[in-house]
Amino acid sequence: MIVQVILVVAVSDLHITSHSKRQKQLAFAPSSLILANNFLPLNEALGAQEVYLKYLALVFFLALSGCSVVVHDKTNDPMASNFVGSFFKTAKDGFLYEARCADISATVQSTEWCIGIQAFNSGNQYASTPENYEAYQSSQKLWNEKLFTKLAFEKQRSIISPLPKGTILKITKLVQYPWGTNGYYWAIRATITKPEGNQIEVELPTNRVLSFPTWLQGFGVRELPIFKTEYLINCTDKKCT
Repeated sequence: MIVQVILVVAVSDLHITSHSKRQKQLAFAPSSLILANNFLPLNEALGAQEVYLKYLALVFFLALSGCSVVVHDKTNDPMASNFVGSFFKTAKDGFLYEARCADISATVQSTEWCIGIQAFNSGNQYASTPENYEAYQSSQKLWNEKLFTKLAFEKQRSIISPLPKGTILKITKLVQYPWGTNGYYWAIRATITKPEGNQIEVELPTNRVLSFPTWLQGFGVRELPIFKTEYLINCTDKKCT
């Protein structure tokens, strides 16, 4: 889509993925090298303020063209009051892994590194996760290549650690995240308290492209997300809260 390439020019060359955990990359990045050299001299001539205004104009144009690019954080929205802060527990043994996630702190569509969560023994006949952690360890290289697509300049991602069934999660972030002409999907973050007592933030699997299988029922962001009970169960007892 041509208008998506124009946005890459405005944000310059954030296309290169590094090994840094917090590296951010623009989702439309592959075209940036073609046009960035034409834009940088213009940046110097017009000054930062004018370039910023042009950037905003481009974002506005993209929105009118039907491409979803702007991030909408709904964490503190009244619609999310009964969702954010709620507790769930995992219904299957699972694992934590190095994930390519939605950059929920950005204003437009991009990605960042974070920790992802997924369930063992899940998926379908076309794509599935290992039956358990032992199965993963027995063919670790093969599973890493199968589960985690490796992009250029990117290290091979892998599973960090297993996660037992019944692990408690607290929902902390709810974001309407843009996905180009496909509209929006729910990007959801949660915290997990590990047995050692330390808390970590994870991104839940809600996008089939970034993480398969998804844990959500249905598509779209008009209604609050609903988790498949195959993966997460609502938890309101004292053990959870």
